[in-house]
Amino acid sequence: MASLSIFVRIWLAFAVVLLVGSALTVNALQHQIKPSVRQVVEDTLADNANMLAAIVANDVVNRQVQTSQFDQRIQAALARPIQARIWNFQKDRISQHVYITNQHGMVLYDSTGQHIGQDFSRWNDVYLTLHGQYGVRSTRTNPNDETSSTMYVAAPIVSNGQLIGVLSLSKVGTSVQPFIEQTQRNMLLQAGLVVLLSLLLCGVVAWWLRRSINQVRRYALALAQPDHAAPHFYSASELNDLTRAIGDMRQQLEDRAYVEQYIHTLTHELKSPLTAIRASAELLQDPLPPADQQRFARNIDQQTERLQQLVERLLILARLEQGHDDFVPQPIDLSALTNEGLEHRHSELVSKQIRLSCDYRHSTHVSAEPFWLGQAIGNVLDNAIDFCPQQGQISICTQSMDEQLQIMIENDGPAIPDYALSQVFDRYYSLPRPNGRKSTGIGLTLVHEVMSRHHGTIQINNTQHGVRVVLCF
Repeated sequence: MASLSIFVRIWLAFAVVLLVGSALTVNALQHQIKPSVRQVVEDTLADNANMLAAIVANDVVNRQVQTSQFDQRIQAALARPIQARIWNFQKDRISQHVYITNQHGMVLYDSTGQHIGQDFSRWNDVYLTLHGQYGVRSTRTNPNDETSSTMYVAAPIVSNGQLIGVLSLSKVGTSVQPFIEQTQRNMLLQAGLVVLLSLLLCGVVAWWLRRSINQVRRYALALAQPDHAAPHFYSASELNDLTRAIGDMRQQLEDRAYVEQYIHTLTHELKSPLTAIRASAELLQDPLPPADQQRFARNIDQQTERLQQLVERLLILARLEQGHDDFVPQPIDLSALTNEGLEHRHSELVSKQIRLSCDYRHSTHVSAEPFWLGQAIGNVLDNAIDFCPQQGQISICTQSMDEQLQIMIENDGPAIPDYALSQVFDRYYSLPRPNGRKSTGIGLTLVHEVMSRHHGTIQINNTQHGVRVVLCF
């Protein structure tokens, strides 16, 4: 069984917490509805009982409560028709019962006519009132049915400061049950709507969290790609901290791996010239003819120069690849930069009696970083001079095609073997020069990296007369 996605897990967690919390809250409120309604009913009965007790006080003193005229007045009042729309319920009659006792708890009057003459002094509503307390009781007509409960609220009947009786009002629970049930239904309906909307909101929050986490995941997976921008979250600073931490960790790992790689490759490349220098130095310690001494001294000088070039170019390449320098392109005249490189190599051109042919027919202005482009063109010129034969020719020209500016540097030296054409840009790969000297194998790697940073390309092809290098911008 496939594991649940993080979206489903987050949503289920929110949903369980929401449903459990809502169920507990609604259940608690449902249990509070009935007591709240009973409190309202009790408050109303207490007001009415005290008001009626004051009204009938004279009738009790004059013993009028036991007359038919008093009963007719009470029955007429209780039978009075009502046209009241209370919420969604129509009320058309008074649903109350009244009885009156004397100061001993004997019933003097009962609106139902059932309890006249009975002793009610032990019922809580009468008993408590006769003893100067607030009298109230609730009695079920059916002990097994809580809806059959009837509430009684009593009030003292006072005349000239003396307690002469008790008036008790009652209301059956079934008269308020519809209001309780309606309130419970409304609460359940509203709670259901709130839960539904909350679940939808939880889904949106879970989707947002999943989307944000996926962005961080994609960012972590894409860290192998250079210059991959970290996502930014406007409402989740923790995720921003996480992406920064991942980026810093990646940078530290890259720096460490980069240093390890360079140390390994540098030590490997240093072995050959160091071995040659050591061998020549050991031989020079013995008596040798002057010609051999000069040959071994030149060998030491050449290998030392190679070591210097190797270290310098490695440092330049590392500086470019690590991006520790600001790479800010600016308008540059490519022909002027090429001519400047030729001037710096004037002595090599003269010593080999190399003929130059420069043809800048088109506009040679490009947007580039001058230092790095100068390094790239200088490396291409160095290769062209090294492989060009004595009294050979180097041709430089520019052309514009398909919205691209191309500069071509061609010499009439030996062709590059087919097997080597696909490897010339590999680091430390080099072909022996015509003079037998070995290069650092970093020059064309540097040129390729510089052109990539300029969103350009470099191509090397054999021609009928030699080798052509094409830089495309």
